[in-house]
Amino acid sequence: MGIKTEGKTTEESWQYFKGTLLRAQKQTIPLGRKDRKCGKRPPWLNHEILQDLKNKKESYKKWKLGQITKDEYRQTTRECRGKIRKAKAQNELKLAAGIKGNKKTFYQYIRSKRKTKDRVGPLLSEEGETVTGNLEMAEMLNDFFVSVFTEKSEGMPNIVNANGKGEGLEDKIKKEQVKNHLDKLDACKSPGPDEIHPRILKELIEEVSEPLAIIFGKSWETGDIPEDWKRANIVHIYKKGNKNNPGNYRPVSLTSVPGKIMEQVIKEIICKHLEGGKVIGNNQHGFVKNKSCQTNLIAFFDRITSLVDKGEAVDVVYLDFSKAFDTVSHDILINKLGKYNLDGATIRWVRNWLDNRTQRVVINGSQSCWKGITSGVPQGSVLGLALFNIFINDLDIGIESMLIKFADDTKLGGIATALEDRVIIQNDLDKLEKWSEVNRMKFNKDKCKVLHLGRNNQFHTYRMGGDCLGRSTAERDLGVIVDHKLNMSQQCDAVAKKANMILGCINRCVVSKTREVILPLYSALVRPQLEYCVQFWAPHFKKDVEKLERVQRRATRMIKDLENMTYEGRLKELGLFSLEKRRLRGDMIAVFRYLKGCHKEEEENLFILASEDRTRSNGLKLQQGRFRLDIRKKFLTVTVVKHWDKLPRVVVESPSLEIFKSRLDKCLSGMV
Repeated sequence: MGIKTEGKTTEESWQYFKGTLLRAQKQTIPLGRKDRKCGKRPPWLNHEILQDLKNKKESYKKWKLGQITKDEYRQTTRECRGKIRKAKAQNELKLAAGIKGNKKTFYQYIRSKRKTKDRVGPLLSEEGETVTGNLEMAEMLNDFFVSVFTEKSEGMPNIVNANGKGEGLEDKIKKEQVKNHLDKLDACKSPGPDEIHPRILKELIEEVSEPLAIIFGKSWETGDIPEDWKRANIVHIYKKGNKNNPGNYRPVSLTSVPGKIMEQVIKEIICKHLEGGKVIGNNQHGFVKNKSCQTNLIAFFDRITSLVDKGEAVDVVYLDFSKAFDTVSHDILINKLGKYNLDGATIRWVRNWLDNRTQRVVINGSQSCWKGITSGVPQGSVLGLALFNIFINDLDIGIESMLIKFADDTKLGGIATALEDRVIIQNDLDKLEKWSEVNRMKFNKDKCKVLHLGRNNQFHTYRMGGDCLGRSTAERDLGVIVDHKLNMSQQCDAVAKKANMILGCINRCVVSKTREVILPLYSALVRPQLEYCVQFWAPHFKKDVEKLERVQRRATRMIKDLENMTYEGRLKELGLFSLEKRRLRGDMIAVFRYLKGCHKEEEENLFILASEDRTRSNGLKLQQGRFRLDIRKKFLTVTVVKHWDKLPRVVVESPSLEIFKSRLDKCLSGMV
């Protein structure tokens, strides 16, 4: 697919490429019939079963007419039912085999069996009128999503050296670079407004990589962005609360897939610059290399539990921005890009990419009108997250208390024993309020809560601006319930309930109960619920340990031919560890990452290496910290030390994480 670019703008080159690809797509890819009255056939319903169903119907008529006996009709029915059950089992086996790479198909299968379908609305307007039509609801949601944007500035800041060569970019974007990104595309994702599906691009990787490289290079040279790359279909994601309220839906942008690949190229340039200059502060754990929700929680609460263990009162303030991603001011963001010394060509491209964007909401095929976007970074885009981290990077300047971030999820913590300690926290809140005013990103003060920890806590009332912040006994912190007791029982209850709910759904909806079906589904859908950030919230009490273990007991008992075996026998037969042993394994892997792996920069803040290096030790022994309370005793950085120090030297000295996991598994397999 060649493109002649001489004398053509970036937009013209893109339109030629898109038009050629869509025409070929229309000519060669058959579309399913939309007028079929019976609806879409289930994937297990093949021609052979259709014929059997027809024979069954004819047998029924013959039986009623007395042409065959009732037993003959029943035999036909049993054979047909057996073939259907076998076909369903084969389909479920296929779904289970691909569950890790494509959970979407399995969930579609589950939804097809549910009596009630997931849907939006009906919605209530501000006047109290009920709106049920797809088009009307799409318009209402789009109006609401647009209403939260901040006003557009008179003009974007001028860019110094806008024609300068991009840092880290070669003379032109190479075909191989584009092929690499195309190869990583998820073919199951949805296309953007340009209707170019990622599966098409992935299957035509050799044909489309060169023309896309030419278009990307032209866009980079000129700073021009095709209009299709600045448009977004908005998918409404229900959060919580009343489904009739438009404010309880989150907008996620489906943008052009080729446009996302160009965003990936720009993101690589930006991230290379940020990492080289160590621009993003260590307290940002969101969408940063080698950091995660788990590293955020462990880093923050290691200090919090240590203070509480020493008898200090501690206050943690959970801060909530109002529509953070949607209210990023474009002109302030561009100024910050310049402040962090990104090259002019990159800033120019980002400025043009943000300027004059449009969006529409799509509900069941009904599309709202296009509306302009005056602020924010698109949620669902590749570049948006990196830009948001840059925008919020200076939030902690001048803050004396502990402040840690995961994108916009921010918490502030500090000692609150004496009056002067509480004054420090209040002063920090005043500084944060000032930052929000300067950067035009407001706090949702109704959702900003204070968690009071420690026995001698005075339950001080803090303020942001003229508003008092509410108190809380438990907060959901990056998906983990943290309460004032810090014993994690509430989290264990919530996790076990959700895991059992998913397991029950699998049990009801899946016909085949073979290990080839149940085990992959359990491993991909249920067990991750039990192990998300579990190195932080591992259960403290035996009752909670058993509560989690019961979920895996139930899952293994569901498997055909294993129902009458003991739990230990089922685990051995399936090659599984108990959840308790898996948590220990996860603890060891986390320590390895901190001491020798990708989290090594945080190691000195969490662990202390033993001063003596005895010959009989593993060569990397940790020093056992002191503790008074169970909340400290059960915390990862304390409880894991005795287990780590018992590991053989050959395991601890593994040259890579993969080798460490392999050697650790052999070591754990020998444990009772």
